[in-house]
Amino acid sequence: MKKILFMLSFMFFLSGNCSAENLIFVDARDATGYYYDAETLKIESPIVLSVRLAVIKADRNDMYVYDVTINHESKTYIINSSKIMSYDTRTVRESNNQPRAPRAYSRNSEMNATVNYILYENAGRN
Repeated sequence: MKKILFMLSFMFFLSGNCSAENLIFVDARDATGYYYDAETLKIESPIVLSVRLAVIKADRNDMYVYDVTINHESKTYIINSSKIMSYDTRTVRESNNQPRAPRAYSRNSEMNATVNYILYENAGRN
């Protein structure tokens, strides 16, 4: 399955018509891939960052794009805007520009894994 996600992410990078400019692969679970857009990453303090995240559900041809602000110390995030898109055509099916209430994330969540990857494992790329 990871081979399929790798091929899909490779095709995604070749496509010029995408909402994220420089997607970095973080992780995959089953047919779902998790990415962040390195071009949108802003580390506002050692514990607060803002970034565009993409979740690609290859088996459903869905791509979810979220602009988020994350407080790593309190393990919370705010979705500032979101889009649901068709993965292959990048057609926006739904969008929401209303910030949501802060939400907590757990130590074992994909959000925590993504934040840790951005801050610690992938620090040399940024």
